[in-house]
Order: sequence, then C-alpha cells, then structure tokens
Amino acid sequence: MSSQAFKEFKGSLSMAEELLNIEKTNYSNPPHINEQKPVQGLRGAVAVLVVASFELFLRASLEEHLSELTKYPFIAYHKLPDIIKINNTYNTLERAMKGPLFEEHKAKKDRLEDIDIACRKLVSGIINPAAFSATGGNPSASTVKSMLKSIGIDDIFALIEAKFIKKWGKPVASTFLVDKLNEIVNRRHVVAHTANALNITRNQLKESVKFVTIITELIDSEIRNKIALISRSAIRP
Repeated sequence: MSSQAFKEFKGSLSMAEELLNIEKTNYSNPPHINEQKPVQGLRGAVAVLVVASFELFLRASLEEHLSELTKYPFIAYHKLPDIIKINNTYNTLERAMKGPLFEEHKAKKDRLEDIDIACRKLVSGIINPAAFSATGGNPSASTVKSMLKSIGIDDIFALIEAKFIKKWGKPVASTFLVDKLNEIVNRRHVVAHTANALNITRNQLKESVKFVTIITELIDSEIRNKIALISRSAIRP
C-alpha cells in the first residue's frame, strides 16, 4: 500500500507533467528562435519541480513511516536497533542546537527551549521522525544513501536495482541509478543557480519524470518494509 507521502509526491509531480504537456503541445522540438525563451522557462520549471517533488517525498516518507515507532506504549525504545537509537539521539540534539536548515541564524538563547524539549523526548525514549529527514536541500544519491542508512538500509540503490530494471523495461549499468539521480539533481542546480535551461531537452525531462517516479515508489516500499520489521521486533510483550 502506498504511503501518503508517495500519493502527495504523485500529485506534486503531476504539475511537472502538465508543464511538459504544455511545452509539447505548443512549441516545436527543437524550438524556433522566437520560442526559445518560453521553452526554456517551461523546461527549467519542470527540471526544478521534479527534484523538489522528490526531495519533499524523501522527508515526508521517512517521517511518515518512522511515526510507527512513536506509538507508545506499544513500542519498547530499548528494543529498537542501535542505529535508530544513535541517530535519533545525535540528530535530535544537533537539530535542536543548530536549528532546521535556513534557521541557523537564531541566537543561542533562542535555542534553549528547543534543546529542553529535545532532551525531554530523549529521556522519555520518544523517537523523533524529523531527526532522520534532513536533506540539506540536495537530494543527491549520496544524500539518499545516507538518509536510508540512518534507519539501517545500507545500500538502497543496490537493493532496488533488480526491481527498478523490471519497471524501467531494459537493462542498465550497475551505476545507472546513482548516475541518473545525480544528473537530474545537478540539472536542477544549473537552472536554479544560472537561470539557464537552454541545453535541457524534452526527452531528458520525460526520462526524469519516469525515473524519479520509479525510484520513489521503490524507496517508499523499502522504507515501509524496514520500519515494519523494526516495529515488530520492538513490540512490548
């Protein structure tokens, strides 16, 4: 069963698909000289939306599935795997000390309440799902690996490779998943930092939508399975 995070991802990605449809319906491929600006705008927007949708999904999926471990008194904190307890503790404290991304300018005294709340949660043995969901604004392959490793999934791309190939419809190189995700994320970076989408093709964007849709579904399934396994092993007698 798909998570709410995956359903919301599909809704968000549909905006990118609609923009692709508008671009395909109204403009030549390649675009004529007088069409280059609107085509750049549409293709650039698609490149940004695809990555934004994926990044939002990563955070939402981890938090949604990890919320299963917050169901006190059914889950015994001391029975959770060490990797969950370690990352929950260190990441919760670090987030309280530094604050979420883009809020690190707050004075130390303004962090005291957040630190107090974080400490109380840790002492009480409460999992903080948000402690596992930081992307740093860059959902690259290394970020995805790190996020999933924090819950005990060592190499997510190796884990989903066979299922990906089946859905993709043709064989791919062993590095394809990592390379393609990094390519898609880097394309977003170029658009965001240079406002230049001149070299982005229609086929690249169609492939991006297909690729991200497949890996998102597979990642969501692996997170769900992992947390379900952890949950069953930590149920109170």
